[in-house]
This record gives sequence, C-alpha cells and structure tokens, in this order.
Amino acid sequence: MDNVENKVDSTATGDIGVEVFEAQIKPVSGIVMFWRELKADKAAMVALIIIIAVLLISVIGSAILTTEAVVDVNRARLMNRRMPPSWMEGGSPGNLLGTDEGGRDVLSFLVIASRNSLFLGFAVAVISIIIGIVIGIISGYFGGHIDNVLMRIVDTWAMVPGLMFTIALITMMTEFNMWRFIGILVMFSWMGRARLIRGMALQQSNLDYIHASKTLGSSHFKIIFKELMPNLVAIIAANVVLTMSTTIGVEVGLALLGYGMPVGTPSLGTFIAAAASLGNLQNRWWMWAPGIVLMFIMMMSINFVGQAITRIADPRQRRV
Repeated sequence: MDNVENKVDSTATGDIGVEVFEAQIKPVSGIVMFWRELKADKAAMVALIIIIAVLLISVIGSAILTTEAVVDVNRARLMNRRMPPSWMEGGSPGNLLGTDEGGRDVLSFLVIASRNSLFLGFAVAVISIIIGIVIGIISGYFGGHIDNVLMRIVDTWAMVPGLMFTIALITMMTEFNMWRFIGILVMFSWMGRARLIRGMALQQSNLDYIHASKTLGSSHFKIIFKELMPNLVAIIAANVVLTMSTTIGVEVGLALLGYGMPVGTPSLGTFIAAAASLGNLQNRWWMWAPGIVLMFIMMMSINFVGQAITRIADPRQRRV
C-alpha cells in the first residue's frame, strides 16, 4: 500500500516538475519582456509615460485646434510680440507662456510644433529603417558578390557630406514642403541602418537554425520573413526609436542654420531658431526656453526607452 502511495506521489510530483519545466522554457513575448525591462528600469518607465503624455497632448491638442486656429497660430501680431506669460507682471492675458517674436501664442505654437517634430522623426526613422532592412538583409543573408556590391554602394554613399548636400538640396528646391524635407533627411540617414541590419543578418544566417531550414528546402522568402526577421525585431525597434531622437536634433540644428522645416510649418527647430538673438536669449526666456526644455525632455525620454528596447535584443544587458 505504501509503495502504491509513493508511486502516486512521485507521479504527481513528476507531473508538477514537467509543468514547471515547461513554464520555464515557454518563450516570452517581446511585449512581456519590454514590460519587465520597464519595471526594472524606473527611468525608462517614467520616460515612456512622458512620451505618451507628449503624444496625447500634441495629437489631441492639434485636433482641438481648428483650421482657423492653426492659421491663427502662424499669423503675426506685431502689437502683441514679445509679451511675457500671463502670470508674470505685465504679461499678456490669455497667453500662458507668453508670445514670441511674431506675437504668436507660445503654448499653441509648441503644441503644433511638437506634433510636427515627432511626425518628422517617426517618418524619417521608419523610412530609413525600411531601406536599411531591405538592403541589409539581402546583403547579410545572401553574402558573396551580392554583399560586396551592396556594401560598396553603401560605403560610397556614406562618404557623401550629408549636411552640405542637405543644405544644397533645400536651397535648390522651388516647392519645399515637409515630405520633401523628410525625403532629403532619409537620403543621408539609411546607410548606418543598412550596415547594422546587414551585420545582424550575417550573424544570424550562419547559425544552425538557418542552415537547417535551408537543408529542409525552405524558400529564401520563408526563411527571411518567418525565421530571420523575428530575431531582428528588437534591434529594429530600438533603432527606430533612437533615430527619432537623432532626427529631431538634426532638424533643430538645420533650423538654426536657416534650413529647417518649410516656412509656415511649426516645429521645435523653427521655434528655437526664431528666438535666436542676443536680446531674446538674455531678456526673454519664454521665447526659447520652453522649446529647448521640451526638446530635451523628448530626446532624453526617447533615448531611455530606446535603451530599454536595446537591452531586450541582448540578453547580457537585460536587468531581468
């Protein structure tokens, strides 16, 4: 009788052990891993909350502003220019953050500017990474002569002075708009992404699971999209996030040089550039400080979240 009970107990214990083992080896989704990294990194958690808040304020705030209000934001009021915030002595009533060089409401301008800057960064990041994925995966997966030809093209294009050609192309354009500005920035930002994806694809293509799939007769299309790409998702997502931050900074720099967003398109760069004079910098902080603070917060938050996503791709850096 005791032997029977022992067998039952051992069988039950064995079943529990198998269940625990299966739970331990069960693959964890990227979203779950990202959430664990955020819980382990409080700075990244706060950064994500800030990004979501800025997105909601910029998108919803821009939607609340009617077309007439958007036009009104861009309309200069010379009699109301350079007015301090409403809560300061001698401030302009109804302008919580004061008015800028053209008499426009700073708060309304920043709402639309943050939306445009975020859209610019996202569009450049996504288009650049798509080009990088196509070239990088083809180069790294197939290797050989294809890899040599594509990488020589990438290396040659990377030698082109991007800043000088960006300014030249913007100057030559007769009809300059945001989408053309995005296209110009993409032209000189996809090479690093192609190299990154190529290196990851080259590393993965030499692993056993890729060789096994080739041996079983799987098509290149199936191997690339069903086996290779899932292993690159984390690094791609991290690169998109970090490229957004870089693009916002590049736009601000170009705006300070006079080659930023098209005229009449509010952005963080155009906001800061409009106040770039010694008198404004010394005496009228509300004309430049809110834009710089918002840009700094956005870029730092994006970088913190990007680092958390990067750690997911490298198990050695994970905090959980």
